[in-house]
Amino acid sequence: MKNRLPLFVTVVITGGLMTSSPSLANQGGPGPWRGQSLAEFTADDPNAVEWEVVNDGVMGGISKGNFSVSDKGILNFSGTLSLENNGGFSSIRSERIDRNLSNDLGILLKVKGDGRTYSIRLESSATYRGMPISFSGNFTPEAGKWQQIKIPFSDLKGGWRGMDLPDKQFDPSIVRKLGLLIGDKVSGPFNLEVEYIRTYGEGQSNFSERNPETPAEKQAAKARPNSGSVIDLVASDERFSTLKAALDAAKLTTFFQWDNKKTVFAPTNDAFAKLPKGTVESLLKPENKDRLVQILSYHVHPGDLNLAAALGSKNVETVEKSPIRVAFRDGAVKVNDSSLLEADIEATDGKIHVIDSVLLPKPKETNLLTTAQGAGSFKTLLAAAKEAGLVPALTGKDPLTVFAPTDEAFAALPEGTVEGLLEKENRKQLIELLTTHVVSGKVSAGDALNAKAVKSLSGSELEFAINNGLFTVNDSIIRSTGIDGGNGIIHVIDSVIGFANKASDYGSCPESDNEPSPETTSVGNQSAADVIAAAIEKGVPLYNSGKISECAELYENALLSLSEMENLDGRAREALGKVARAGKQYDHDRRAWFYRHALDETMRLISHSRG
Repeated sequence: MKNRLPLFVTVVITGGLMTSSPSLANQGGPGPWRGQSLAEFTADDPNAVEWEVVNDGVMGGISKGNFSVSDKGILNFSGTLSLENNGGFSSIRSERIDRNLSNDLGILLKVKGDGRTYSIRLESSATYRGMPISFSGNFTPEAGKWQQIKIPFSDLKGGWRGMDLPDKQFDPSIVRKLGLLIGDKVSGPFNLEVEYIRTYGEGQSNFSERNPETPAEKQAAKARPNSGSVIDLVASDERFSTLKAALDAAKLTTFFQWDNKKTVFAPTNDAFAKLPKGTVESLLKPENKDRLVQILSYHVHPGDLNLAAALGSKNVETVEKSPIRVAFRDGAVKVNDSSLLEADIEATDGKIHVIDSVLLPKPKETNLLTTAQGAGSFKTLLAAAKEAGLVPALTGKDPLTVFAPTDEAFAALPEGTVEGLLEKENRKQLIELLTTHVVSGKVSAGDALNAKAVKSLSGSELEFAINNGLFTVNDSIIRSTGIDGGNGIIHVIDSVIGFANKASDYGSCPESDNEPSPETTSVGNQSAADVIAAAIEKGVPLYNSGKISECAELYENALLSLSEMENLDGRAREALGKVARAGKQYDHDRRAWFYRHALDETMRLISHSRG
């Protein structure tokens, strides 16, 4: 982690396309797996992200905040808050994380504070004037005391640049950024220590308390045989290094830190090696996380179960929900077709039984219907599809692409519109509306932009474009792309097609009849807006097809071109040039995003300066 201060303030604002699709590994998952790690602040944290400080200096204030991470895995967010110059806040926020929290209920933090009030902040799919909204939940930890704090998602309130937006809804299936903020209108020093930021789910107890350890203490603990929790024993036993790697790849390691009892039928490294060549490597890839989670949860019983009890029950319940069979057969104890090598290894939170083969549950069917149900943000769309008789199409074999309006999008329709469409006498109109949102075949974001227009199943035309830096279909903004639904693809949109607010959604203002717009500033025959739009239109398909370095180079050249436009404000040209140079310090992926945010923000400034 590095302490990074934005070189060019407007660049740190998020927006635009090139999203990696949110993980849907948790959708429909069993209760014991609910809850996941967002930030642990340890050197071996598989979810580690970089953080940056954003003080009120961006608004003219003089508050000073910073953060550091100790070798014990503790984040320290501290500084001094000032109310001068209309200031009064300091914050830290993560880089883009793209997480699906739809099966979770809220945020769980372990903190030690100073009696002051802080906020946890998350960005999801909701926007205001084309910019991301922050959803905040306040908490006031006791001074000098470590404590766990739960903040339900239902308590999060939307806001944008100091403006409350109570009508905006938080979508946990699409979480793009995470942050902490202090803005309690009290001047003076502040200090917040954070051990972790996680989520919690239904029926879960608190995480086990632990005292932060140094790396040396952790190593000593691993050396102690037959002591500790299930996950401690798995991590310290060389026989289970592949199992531990799989748990890390599936982001399940943290789940074992809940207090609830568990029994693990643990395959050895040799057991994984018996799988067909390339299977393990394939399962560890991010795109196969759903299947990996299913396999691993099939090895876990939600309770403390010794061998005698397992033999007595014959069919043992698993977290995956499919039972496994434990029985004497051919002179040995068998777990399905695997042989038991060692039984009843005691742990503080359960037991481990060692097996010689990996247990493979039957793959669960994934389709557009189950994917949308798991996301949790398409309830109105699914109810409408059921009423229109379109469910068989969502579960069928023919590939489809769905441009899916969220529940928030339907809620924004004029009062009574949804209710009217769901009435039986309006079924024909409902079918026509819904099929306007569906295209035959699997159409990626890049393919859509390259095609510019395609026919929907209703026969109407869908047009794709980059408008003010935002990817649109007709007049609806595409907020997330490429969610794999098995038999199709889901692209998330922010309004029902045919009901969008058009230009006002992008935060632009009408052009003045009297003064030239900055958008007309040009080099040769190209305006600044043309340069940006052309770069984004070409860059998006490059990025989405894996040509990330080419995308980054394209965006860099666009920024350099803008920095040479003589009719642009001199300070703007200088800032754009600095951004182009600053991005060179990052890898290709981060550089592409860094440049993309700069282009989006420049386009936004162009639009807002009209008139």
